[in-house]
Amino acid sequence: MPNAVAIELDRRHGDTFTCLDVVKGNVRLYLSSEETLAHIQIKMEAVSKSALVVPKHRKGRDKPNSKKTVSESHKLLYVTQILFPPEDVRNLDSKGTGKDGFTLAPGQYYYPFEFRIPINNRCLQSSSFISKFSFSEGVDFSKDPRQHITTTLPPSLSDMDEATIKYFFKVTVKRAAFYKINMRQYNPFIFLPFEPPRPATTGQQFFVRRKHRFNYTPVSGRINGSAQSQKKKKGFFSSLTSTSRSVSFLRQAGPEFYIEARMPDPPIVVPTEQIPLRLFIRSDEQCTTPIYLHSLQINLVSHTLVAAQEHNKDIAFALTVVNLQNMKLPMGTMTNPAPAVYEAEFDRNKWPNAFLPNSVPPTFKTCNIARRYSMEIFMVISHGPTGDADTVALAFDVNVYSGISPPEPLLHAIKEARQQAAVPNPYQIGPAAKHTPSTTQSTAITSENDTHRLSGPSPPPPADSLPTYDEAIASKVKPVSGPRRNFEQSANYYANMDDIDRDEK
Repeated sequence: MPNAVAIELDRRHGDTFTCLDVVKGNVRLYLSSEETLAHIQIKMEAVSKSALVVPKHRKGRDKPNSKKTVSESHKLLYVTQILFPPEDVRNLDSKGTGKDGFTLAPGQYYYPFEFRIPINNRCLQSSSFISKFSFSEGVDFSKDPRQHITTTLPPSLSDMDEATIKYFFKVTVKRAAFYKINMRQYNPFIFLPFEPPRPATTGQQFFVRRKHRFNYTPVSGRINGSAQSQKKKKGFFSSLTSTSRSVSFLRQAGPEFYIEARMPDPPIVVPTEQIPLRLFIRSDEQCTTPIYLHSLQINLVSHTLVAAQEHNKDIAFALTVVNLQNMKLPMGTMTNPAPAVYEAEFDRNKWPNAFLPNSVPPTFKTCNIARRYSMEIFMVISHGPTGDADTVALAFDVNVYSGISPPEPLLHAIKEARQQAAVPNPYQIGPAAKHTPSTTQSTAITSENDTHRLSGPSPPPPADSLPTYDEAIASKVKPVSGPRRNFEQSANYYANMDDIDRDEK
């Protein structure tokens, strides 16, 4: 058996890790022969990589419509630990002992390690020269990214080709002889961050509505004469003297009303949890004929802003989460919540499986990738069970949260520390703290909903933002012990690790 090295992680709490988790494991090294090593190092890293295919702009040198791939890579997390030799031996080595390396006999060795995952990113510039090249369709020199922001660590991302965010451990067994190839091994892990602190529940409702009116055609009839009398007048002269006239089509407008979608304010959706969506009919007058819902489709639309060097692209993708047909669901009983206002709700128990899958990442932004979401609702309705059917569409922005709340002791400790120090925190959820020359524009997305509220007191002021890594460590807050979802990733998340990590080869 040849020499081999592996990383064994303690996954007793599942495959998904979050902020402030203490990750433990072992590096297992097998040597089939004697080896002289300089050191064994393990790293906990996160890399955000973007790649866009763009036109070439070299006049006279490129073919028409020729393309190139530009890429940008950011190290969002980089923590290292030397496992071998031990610290006391390294201190002796600084005095001249062991300068030629340390020799290990054949056998199997175990080196335990322990890391704590921070809350915020600390973006580092890549120091490797080879990482500045892209080898797709020729060699393209990748410029150093100048735009960096500090915010909560983003989630793992593997649902698109243009952008990836990978978290992994990497062990390097560095041989003492420079001409010998070092041993390396990776072990990816899935990361899901804390969600922002939620505002206190106030009972307010977010809503979006669309005005609608049915235009329908009644059965063909007669004006100023009956169909029964007309049947008796079949002669030529009788038809001339008849006062009745035929009407083959008569367009008539139905009552005007609103289709309305409501969610708690602010609109927040958590994967694997029921979407808190309610659908209403709202009108200024009592509806005598009920309105029927025949089909319902709900799409979650992801909007991903990808930046690579001076290029950027907004990529949208619609995921259908509910698709119900042949419902024939009548609206509920009309109520009168306010003067000249009548409303009825469709029974929301008819779509109990309205939830997002495990694979949906929460809303986030980082240096070169940002993700936001909107929701589309398509309803086919009719005036009465057999009336002509119309399609009504609604769309609005939503926030997708991870479902992992920051621990209360952490929020309380940080709030008290800041009140005593009276120092503003540069690290925040929301508009990110920028670290960039004034000539560089941010690639992060910031969007505002045109929020409508129905009732309830005024919203509370924004909750305190999450703390820095040093603050969290100093507070000695225990990791989150509550449940967390199994955040699924595609097979690409575990492949091509050498491609995303080209440093220090």
